[in-house]
Amino acid sequence: MPDSNQKDFLKTAEILIQKAQMRANRKNRSIFLNAGLLSVYGFQMVVPVLLGIFIGRFLDKHFPTDSFSWTLNFILLGFILGFISAYKWSTREGVVKKNEKDKK
Repeated sequence: MPDSNQKDFLKTAEILIQKAQMRANRKNRSIFLNAGLLSVYGFQMVVPVLLGIFIGRFLDKHFPTDSFSWTLNFILLGFILGFISAYKWSTREGVVKKNEKDKK
């Protein structure tokens, strides 16, 4: 029966092997996968801002105000929602990939 030092050594070795495998997988990713991930982030950032522009312009045209601009407020809201959406997507993808590696 191995003592605690051997158990700690084996656990540390296993962690180091997993980290090395993760680095190797990162290096072997294709350019198309990286371009796909980048396009998802871009899509999640641009679409809410464009929707904010269109909704804001519509409201500015039909409900004009002197105190503030609907367009600027909805653009800001679009940026905030885009960042939140991209953050949630990236954390969800990270958790999924981590769980897949734990199963192996």
